[in-house]
Amino acid sequence: MTNTEIRERAERTIKTMTAHLNLSLIKRLFDEPIDSAARQFRHQAGCPVRPTTFHKVLADFIVHIYGLGLNARWKLSADPLGEVIALLEFYYQSNFGRGYIAAALDANDAAQGGMDTTLYTLKEIIKRVEHQKYFRSIFATHIEAADWDVQCDMVRVLVERYRPFLPEQIGQCKPWELISQIPSMICLCLGADSTLQEVLSYPHVSTQRPDTAGPDVSSAVMPGKTDQHERN
Repeated sequence: MTNTEIRERAERTIKTMTAHLNLSLIKRLFDEPIDSAARQFRHQAGCPVRPTTFHKVLADFIVHIYGLGLNARWKLSADPLGEVIALLEFYYQSNFGRGYIAAALDANDAAQGGMDTTLYTLKEIIKRVEHQKYFRSIFATHIEAADWDVQCDMVRVLVERYRPFLPEQIGQCKPWELISQIPSMICLCLGADSTLQEVLSYPHVSTQRPDTAGPDVSSAVMPGKTDQHERN
């Protein structure tokens, strides 16, 4: 390819990625159907909740969310309980700590909402995980699959267009030194408060309400706040 063709392809690639990373699109693909599915879920768990009931409600909930909200029943056909325990262990955070045990303690705390609090937080975890998978698929498809020359020009385009939003040291680097940082640069360019800040992290999702919670996402680029969702 000529230099002009390389440049044009780099610009097209960035334009395509930013279109796919539009927050309205992401909410339409994931947040809205997940929220809708969660509102339709019903359970009979009391407080305190027996371990067997706790496990059944968790497994039923995640099957319901993936089946109705994301049309992915195949994903959990083998071991839904194992999947949900892994999610809780890796992402869950509350006043009781982190992981599966914290989720179980929340489910047995009637003053804080009991099982509904645990399910609300699990719903938010599923959103975050699906966001991350989607973001990484976009970056893999459009960055990793591109030629090295196109990747270098993608860096040049981003630096030229968004220099005011990028760290000063970026200007001291060669384009090929920043290829691995293209996702980080795009996140910065699209907004520090954006959900996209989660793409480079595996955040713990807090049970705190949005108006009381501090930042709970640690980004590899800069700290960002989680979206403010109303409890469904």
